[in-house]
Amino acid sequence: MKIAETPRITLRHFTQDDLNALTAILADPFVMRFSLSGPKTLKQTQSLLENVLASYENQGRGLYAVVHKDDQKLIGYCGFLEQEIDGQREIEISYRLASAYWGKGLATEAAKAIRDYAFSQLGLTRLISIIEPENIRSIRVADKIGMRHEKDSRIRNLPVRIYAIHKSDVS
Repeated sequence: MKIAETPRITLRHFTQDDLNALTAILADPFVMRFSLSGPKTLKQTQSLLENVLASYENQGRGLYAVVHKDDQKLIGYCGFLEQEIDGQREIEISYRLASAYWGKGLATEAAKAIRDYAFSQLGLTRLISIIEPENIRSIRVADKIGMRHEKDSRIRNLPVRIYAIHKSDVS
């Protein structure tokens, strides 16, 4: 099921057929450098994919496959994760792309499309991103979609920055 489309990418529901392509992306230590769990094995990616598929049913949202239109390849994910930050339930925009597609504005394109989908289709009024302070690329994406640094926090004893945007911030 298609969620959003931009000039260069399509965001759609994941399927079981995406397992191998997603595993290749999430097994890359470079891609997973700023992941709390590190690179994922096939078994870990299968578990993640099962959770994502269940989230569509249980929550009506989740992480979505990012497909590059030029070559029709799965290049990563962008979507929503439920998080608890300092005792507060939050909805995070999460994004991760294969490194071959970095530096082209595709993560920003995907995150902006997901932000707009959240506010216009899902009725959400606030979104966050949880970003390690050294993850300059993700900070740039958050800035470009209108998120602002709200506070610093800790997750699993790691320092993180919380970026946030409200529906009223988007014109």
